[in-house]
Amino acid sequence: MGKKTHKKFDFKDTEDLLRYLSGQGQISSAKRTGLSAREQRSLKRAVKNARFLGLLPFVG
Repeated sequence: MGKKTHKKFDFKDTEDLLRYLSGQGQISSAKRTGLSAREQRSLKRAVKNARFLGLLPFVG
């Protein structure tokens, strides 16, 4: 059995992160994105870091 690979999110890749944000700038739910809990947490951290550095807006 091989290891399952998890999607890693990079806060500098704003185009990829924007796919998981709604029109108002909210992060979509795990049910809607289809991500695992670990991947959803990674997405959350990447979005928060990008917002803090000014790469993503806090609101839409």
